[in-house]
Amino acid sequence: MKLLVLPPHRDVTCVPDAPEGWCVIDVARTFCQRVLAPETLSRAVQARERAVATPQTMRELLLLRAARVLLKRSGADAHRPLRALGAMLTALSGPPSGVRLRLDDIELEGGTTQRVVDVLRNVQQSAIFDEDLAHASDFLSAAERVRLWLEKDLQLPAAVKLAGACPASVPLEVAGPFASAHRAVLSTLPAFQRASFPEDVVPLRWRVASLDLDAREPLTWCPEDARPPADGGPWAGHVALRALLEPELLVASGCLTVVVGFCAVDERGVLGTDGGYVPLEALAAAVERLRSAGVRVVAEWWVGAPGVDEPAHERTLELLGQRPLFDWVSGVRRFHWTRGRPGEDFAGVPVRFLPSPEGWDLARTVPFEAPGTVPRDRLPELMGSLAGQLLQRAPLSPGRVAWASLHPPRTLSSGGDRLRLDGDCALVQLPATLDGVAKLSWYAANLRTGGVLAVDARLVPVIVGAEHPVTAGELFATLPESQRARVEETLVGRAVLERVQA
Repeated sequence: MKLLVLPPHRDVTCVPDAPEGWCVIDVARTFCQRVLAPETLSRAVQARERAVATPQTMRELLLLRAARVLLKRSGADAHRPLRALGAMLTALSGPPSGVRLRLDDIELEGGTTQRVVDVLRNVQQSAIFDEDLAHASDFLSAAERVRLWLEKDLQLPAAVKLAGACPASVPLEVAGPFASAHRAVLSTLPAFQRASFPEDVVPLRWRVASLDLDAREPLTWCPEDARPPADGGPWAGHVALRALLEPELLVASGCLTVVVGFCAVDERGVLGTDGGYVPLEALAAAVERLRSAGVRVVAEWWVGAPGVDEPAHERTLELLGQRPLFDWVSGVRRFHWTRGRPGEDFAGVPVRFLPSPEGWDLARTVPFEAPGTVPRDRLPELMGSLAGQLLQRAPLSPGRVAWASLHPPRTLSSGGDRLRLDGDCALVQLPATLDGVAKLSWYAANLRTGGVLAVDARLVPVIVGAEHPVTAGELFATLPESQRARVEETLVGRAVLERVQA
């Protein structure tokens, strides 16, 4: 039996077709399904309830209880379980774990997955997926051959542990896009020194599947830098922005959902991540043609591209509000100049490349500077501001995962004469404040916006009364009339309540 092993941490909403002669062990997906299991959540909540109240334990308990509320809440929002999973991963991977997890990313304590020494130091620490790695390791000794599949550096901490657990008598291979790109460095890691790095491996064919139902969508998912299936079957995935200008080809190829990146919008057109402009009217016409054929266009906003200053980002936000070019702007991400990318300019702006940080032998990107570019230290604040303003128009993706792109988010209410508890907001009680002060406290946590609001206990019955749409007069009947408008404005503004039509 030949085993194809997929380590954490990757897009767990994608599953591969097993290559002929291979059996897939998807440790990443199994891990996340275990995290979502009710018994895992119950144990985690109880552990923090019994622990000494600290800011860390209370923050984790808040996230866990909010996740439990969202998982139990009925509704058609396909993104809600993913938001709950993201909150749980954040809560469960706090100290002393050496790996901090989000739905689509990881962070090493005191290091980065782009530096070998940090990865090697990290594997000596515990991680919340260690239980799943140990279970998968039980199958390795009986295997004819083991192939670790590495798509990204995010999988390295788990992959090194799995390689170390593979018996010396079992042939070990390391393959996948990341393994191919960094073969020279990875082969020097002690756990990989005996491994082979085959070059003739056929790329995996990916399907999209929900975590709870484990049911695969009847289409192929194309990750970044992958080609659509040659057999003409239905597919979804990433393409370059300029590919939208040939809508008939996309439709004929079987495309159902397309994901594109863009950097700016102005009177010249839409700036793609490759540095080329696509004329505004031509793009709008092409997207309309795709819509009429049933193809959905999802866009990611890459912030901080060379030569795109802060006013240009604000202008982009303004123009997107005036004329929605895409079916959904799913989120903002930082622009990176990927290693090996050709050229020394971007949209005619000269780019100066800087040395990578010391020791970053697995660097994915190259630092750069260019005239008119947002300073690096300003990017986090700018991205947060833009994301917050986009959130006022439509929900953002809970993470860069295929399932979220494939399933439209619920439409945010644009107003109405009734109030209702926001579907992504949970009202939870904690045994202490988020500062760790022992005192029964109520909080409203919205896992879509990330907002947390301390709630006066006297307002709890009011908020609970909005489980179903209700008029403001009925909801705030017990409050002094002088306070009603202010309380309503606060609860709606902080996404605790939403205005809906009757």
